[in-house]
Amino acid sequence: MLTRKFREYYPLELQQSVDPVLWRNALMKASQPLIEHHQMRTREEEEDAFTGFYYDLITNAGLQITKEIAREISHDRTYVYEPKYILLPDIRDLLLKLRKQNYRIGIISDTWPSTVQRLESYGIANLFDCASYSYELGIFKPDPRLYHDALKKIGLPAQQCIFADDLPGNLEAAQKLGIHPVQSLVKPGIKADPRFDSIRRPSELLELLNRKCDQNVQCS
Repeated sequence: MLTRKFREYYPLELQQSVDPVLWRNALMKASQPLIEHHQMRTREEEEDAFTGFYYDLITNAGLQITKEIAREISHDRTYVYEPKYILLPDIRDLLLKLRKQNYRIGIISDTWPSTVQRLESYGIANLFDCASYSYELGIFKPDPRLYHDALKKIGLPAQQCIFADDLPGNLEAAQKLGIHPVQSLVKPGIKADPRFDSIRRPSELLELLNRKCDQNVQCS
């Protein structure tokens, strides 16, 4: 959330001049409305929400900001800032192979309306059969309602589905519903949880799926 545009106005040195406890408390307080009022429909609503976030963060940290600057940072984050999302090198190839083998592909993500446009800009939005986004329901993983929404949309029983995520808590929630959990270790620093199958690159997911099918596990 602290983007390049944010750092143009508030470089790391300025942040470090603030007491760490004060900064942490300011960040937590500014984030609370994003959590409590997460449900939204448009990027305009997203921009409004993050305008409030940046204004509250800087004000509560004892620094100076105007509504105009907060709006500028938020607009850049919502409409312009590309490094917010990084497309993994082999993800497109994986999605195409999954489609070729007639797997159904869905998304369960804690995210914002701008994500949809990002997927379209990468040319992969049409490779997914459905998506369950936190901003649509106003809830975050591991709330089971997100998983139920995904199962309903994808039209398959939980036992025929695999869910990949890096956080054990999110995987546990899926497992409780009968979905097979797979831990993603793609992000550096993620510690493997021995309770779950794991992958270190996206392409390994297809290998895992094929192994499950060879073991006579229902696959779709």
